[in-house]
Amino acid sequence: MDSNIHALIKMWHEQDIPGGLRAELLDGELVVQANPGIVHDLPARSLVRHTPEPFEAWSERGILVADDYRPRADAVIIRAEDRPAPDFAEADLPPQIVLAVVETVSTTRTAIKRDWEDKRERYAEAGIPVYLIVDPNDATWHVLQLDGRHYVETAKGIFGQEIPLPEPMGFTVRTAGWHPYGGTGGTGATSA
Repeated sequence: MDSNIHALIKMWHEQDIPGGLRAELLDGELVVQANPGIVHDLPARSLVRHTPEPFEAWSERGILVADDYRPRADAVIIRAEDRPAPDFAEADLPPQIVLAVVETVSTTRTAIKRDWEDKRERYAEAGIPVYLIVDPNDATWHVLQLDGRHYVETAKGIFGQEIPLPEPMGFTVRTAGWHPYGGTGGTGATSA
């Protein structure tokens, strides 16, 4: 690992981010943005609270996709037995234990591109089997499954419809309490 990347990773892990902000390491750049609003956080919160055993959902987990690419996913789903030990030295999860990654799309053009294109490509390269994209801009969800080195959409729906997660998870996610930005289905003032 190049010393500049090592220094950047160290800085990222040791940073003291002021309240109301969050940071990700994406393509060798520290990306700092405002913490998302409640509408943005509902899907990850639902997953954390309702994921059945033997699985666990964790929100705001960093994933070690590459030395210079450590996104902080809105949620990840892993097998409980794969949870790293408390003394696990790395702050970010290895992608090999992640069964599904969940990203809730924000409202800015940059964030939309990042979730729909950039992260989609990088999560596929890392071999993460399922990518669930939740888009409050149009109140939709999209299940993408890895097919070789690319994701293929295998299910989609609207808020209010249950999300069928593929095996080995094999459970559904309720979306009845999720809301679009602005409450009407269009892009609203809420951003992340």
